[in-house]
Amino acid sequence: MNAREEILTRLRETLRRPDLRFPPPETHRLTDEERMTVTQAEGDRWDLARRFGEELTALHGSYELVETVAEARMAAIAQLRAWVEEEQAARRTQHPELPGDWDVLTWEPEHLPVAGLAEALTDMNFQLVTPQDLHDPEERQRVRRVRAGVTGVDAAFASTGSVLLGAGPGRSRVASLTPYRHLVLIPLSKLHPTMEAWLAEQRRYGTLTDFLRESRNVVIISGPSKSADIEGNLTMGVHGPKVVHAILFDDLEAMIRG
Repeated sequence: MNAREEILTRLRETLRRPDLRFPPPETHRLTDEERMTVTQAEGDRWDLARRFGEELTALHGSYELVETVAEARMAAIAQLRAWVEEEQAARRTQHPELPGDWDVLTWEPEHLPVAGLAEALTDMNFQLVTPQDLHDPEERQRVRRVRAGVTGVDAAFASTGSVLLGAGPGRSRVASLTPYRHLVLIPLSKLHPTMEAWLAEQRRYGTLTDFLRESRNVVIISGPSKSADIEGNLTMGVHGPKVVHAILFDDLEAMIRG
């Protein structure tokens, strides 16, 4: 018996010990309902929304809950204006910071889950940027100047405060990656208890494969960008937005109206 066989034999003998906390060697295949998940979340859609907010807050993000699409639109406008005022306060200059000074990187209006938001921001003189081709040097240069990004989500997970975004035509991935601040709009119809619950739903309706094929890039975001050195010193905003604010809203009435 060589060294490799000796090691494997010892491992097999150890795994047969009845006192180990490992599953038995002949376990049955788990069903979708039995699959183990790392985290859990329960309750109705508002319970899940509050749980999402608690988890996002723990990750150094922020959130607010509103009841309608119209309230979500007003909340988004108010948040962007608050960021403008915040930056003005930090500038220490007599020249006012105005919405017209801000380039806001967004998905195309038809992909945003809040109807009329893009038009309202344009009316307030925010400069909306929806890049079509990042191979173009001029578009890349403009993306570098953006102050905030606004996106929807493909799914959100209450148990971890995470959002999943798929990139594609009109849904640039840089909107959630490049800006210093990310405003994420989450309809409650997109909120799931866990990622596993979302995956199970996608498999049940047969939509997972198409979603993955149609998405140029899929990213899961859990709060602001964070990076720590070997001593555990946490730095925010190194590899993505330093500020993440989520607006969760009930879109049931809007869905019923069509």
